[in-house]
Amino acid sequence: MKKQILLAWVILLLASLACNLPFGNANIAAGFPDPEAHIFTLMVEDETILEPVPLSAAQLQILTTNGAPNRFTLMFADGVREETWVYDHLGYEVVFRDGEVFTESETEAIDAGGFVSVYYPWQFNGEMGLSELLSVSGSQTFGLESLESVFEEDVSLVYLTGLDAGFRGERLLYIRTIPVGEGAREMPITVQNDAEGSVSGVDTALSPAEAVHAGTHLYALYCVYSDGMVEEGTDQITWSFTNEGVYYGEDGPYPRVNQDYYGLQDSYGELFILFKENVVTITGELPEEDETGNPVVITFTCALTQED
Repeated sequence: MKKQILLAWVILLLASLACNLPFGNANIAAGFPDPEAHIFTLMVEDETILEPVPLSAAQLQILTTNGAPNRFTLMFADGVREETWVYDHLGYEVVFRDGEVFTESETEAIDAGGFVSVYYPWQFNGEMGLSELLSVSGSQTFGLESLESVFEEDVSLVYLTGLDAGFRGERLLYIRTIPVGEGAREMPITVQNDAEGSVSGVDTALSPAEAVHAGTHLYALYCVYSDGMVEEGTDQITWSFTNEGVYYGEDGPYPRVNQDYYGLQDSYGELFILFKENVVTITGELPEEDETGNPVVITFTCALTQED
């Protein structure tokens, strides 16, 4: 099978919906590069395109339950955003259309320890062009292959660190993460109970989920606030479990409410922490003042996905 034909089948398989429906406009500040050229100058002129995409309530629930997916595919067609989140280690796959669950399915669970993408679905949107993809991925180089001779129209494949993407002209069709090399990270090892019910190498009073997070770890943060703000980033966080509760860095202690669940509520607001395998969910509310000085309460939900 010729290479171009093989690549065409890849496009058809991964982005069949995207390749057969009309598309909205994409925004590439410096235009799509000529494959015959050797030097490209691509600049991101509109930084708002790089802002994280807000998750729906359904997506946030799955994120706080399972953590971020091992890998994912995004497709953009006729104003519809379709996302496939794959959890290889759980044997679970979910497809969203515009944030709502479209299908869920069980798959064969596999060891995903070395097959976890460094990217997250909310980092990408359908308005992105090549310049924005380069910015998000931090790629210094990229591969570009034209499939115009196969499709008889301007269709291209772009390969960046840990992902590939399909374009029709300057319009983004799909993004697929490929967790290999620099595009992959290791999944944290789950701590298992031994035959006596203790946890190897940690305080036996800790549950397996608590033991996974005890100490200092690197987390990817995704927070949604009731005032519409979305916050995304990474941070090193230290969790210290004591008889009085858990310390969140130097903040605390937050008393233990139940196994894996800590928090408190007082006149300054409330904050509750739920520990699960590879993810920590923080919910709370904070009293603030609006622009006119009137008291308001801001609620928030944060999902912290362990990265180390």
